[in-house]
Amino acid sequence: MSKSRLRWIKLVAVLTASLATTHALAEAPLLRATIEPAQITVGESAQLTITTMGTGMEPPALPVVSGLEFRVIDRSRRVEIIRGATLATTTMVIRVTPQVAGTFTIPGITPKSQPLVLRVNPNNGIASASATPPLVAGGSTANGIRLTPDGSAFIRLTVPKREVYVGESVPLSIEVGMRAGFVTSLNGLPTLAGSDFTLNNLSRQPERDEKTIDGKPFTLLTWHSVLAAVKPGTYSLIVESPLTVRIRTAPPREAILEDQLGDPFMQRFFGAVVQKNIKVASPPIELTVVMLPVEGRPPDFSGAVGSFDIRGDLSSTTAAAGDPLTLRLHVTGSGNFDRVDSPMLEHVEQWKTYPPKSSFKSSDAIGYKGEKIFEQPIVASKPGAQTLPGLAFSYFDPATRRYETARSPPQRVTISPSAADSAPTPPGAGARSPGGLRADHLAPQAFASSLVPLYMQPRFLSIPSLLTLVFAGGWLRLRRRSADPLHGPSTRVRGSTKAANRVVAQLEEAARAGDTVRFVNTARAALQRTTAGDSDADGSDIPLLLALADEANYSGHAPASVDFAQWTQIVRRRMMGEKTS
Repeated sequence: MSKSRLRWIKLVAVLTASLATTHALAEAPLLRATIEPAQITVGESAQLTITTMGTGMEPPALPVVSGLEFRVIDRSRRVEIIRGATLATTTMVIRVTPQVAGTFTIPGITPKSQPLVLRVNPNNGIASASATPPLVAGGSTANGIRLTPDGSAFIRLTVPKREVYVGESVPLSIEVGMRAGFVTSLNGLPTLAGSDFTLNNLSRQPERDEKTIDGKPFTLLTWHSVLAAVKPGTYSLIVESPLTVRIRTAPPREAILEDQLGDPFMQRFFGAVVQKNIKVASPPIELTVVMLPVEGRPPDFSGAVGSFDIRGDLSSTTAAAGDPLTLRLHVTGSGNFDRVDSPMLEHVEQWKTYPPKSSFKSSDAIGYKGEKIFEQPIVASKPGAQTLPGLAFSYFDPATRRYETARSPPQRVTISPSAADSAPTPPGAGARSPGGLRADHLAPQAFASSLVPLYMQPRFLSIPSLLTLVFAGGWLRLRRRSADPLHGPSTRVRGSTKAANRVVAQLEEAARAGDTVRFVNTARAALQRTTAGDSDADGSDIPLLLALADEANYSGHAPASVDFAQWTQIVRRRMMGEKTS
């Protein structure tokens, strides 16, 4: 027998055996049942998968086991033709939920099938790490997970409450699960679908974890953020994330084999996948948004919603009159700190107050918890022991569903006289007697020898004549000076011009350096010298500049805007006008 004929005989034998096997597979049904995981805790569920390959078999009936609940969550059927034979594959996924702890035996689906064993441990109040319910491609679970149709990824959204108020900040977490070997890249951050809510302060770096879910490896990325409602109503909250995944192009039978092997390398080896950009969405969560109540709203309510507490303090309990102090208000808690505001103190008798400034220190990554500090400069105008009133802050507490007002206790402060008020007493004033008591009568003096007034005595009569001659000489000199064109007003103007030019030079130097504080202080000093005794010193421009200088000295902040050129001309005209008027 020739070698070529021998090869043909072997080839025919292989084809005949293959066809026989295929027909046998198509005619004789095969059944396989698995349960994962085989050990769970009360409150969790396991997944029973029954796969039937072949024809001529009715769908299996659900098993009946006392203490276990069986529920079909997915059923699929695939038919393909291989070498002229029809191959049908039926898959049924059943959720098994235990009612009590114990060891349960699930009987075989057919008389020849092996039974399955499920061990259920008691909960004991401790959540198990394998509490994630079984995942079904394209379906949702009670735990908020919906896999993509190809089972490559899911998004789970966790919100602590289902009813929120307009303006309220609600913390949430977004978990993106990507199956290893199926997701190639994450193409952007998670975003909200629609404009009914806003997502604020999304954490920059997600938390990363590796977990096995239903026997398949997944990479979990978790972001934290704050949700805010825009308007009242009932809305669906959905989060989306763009991904690039590998889509399988292999026949269904090979896809089932690859899933059983759990090795993505098999797909890449046979060239059975293509890359595709998809957008994964979380199962919708219904949220009800309600308006804040109008009844009981305090007048100073600024829109803060959350749980807060306040504390007030003062930079010092002693100061001199005219010296600035700093009053602080600390607001701590959790909520929408962007709406936390306070006017602090306004119109307090014997005190001058300035607008407060604020700063925020967050104690978490999303700005939901932290401390907001308000600082207000205040200046006492009179000495003595004084009491500053306590501070108040109003907010709405969603837990109690009513408005709350937190108050801080009053601040006691002692103000001493300023240096100008404590001038030394003139010598001799209030003299006391050697015994320590003030005298109630004049000390005895020498007796006068004559009753003629002093100004009528002969030795004092020449004084009036001398004063008259001095006055006449001074008047003549002034007349000559006014008639001389080289003297008189021009000389005085020349002196005032030098002083004005010197002040103007200082003002221009401060303006070029952008030093607003030095500019207003120099202008104030010049105006205080030139306007002393001037009847026009109470014009509208002078008090305004003095107020700007006080703001710069006491508040610690430069005025918002100062027209350097305008104020320089005002100071120059005021100095020149004071000398020439």
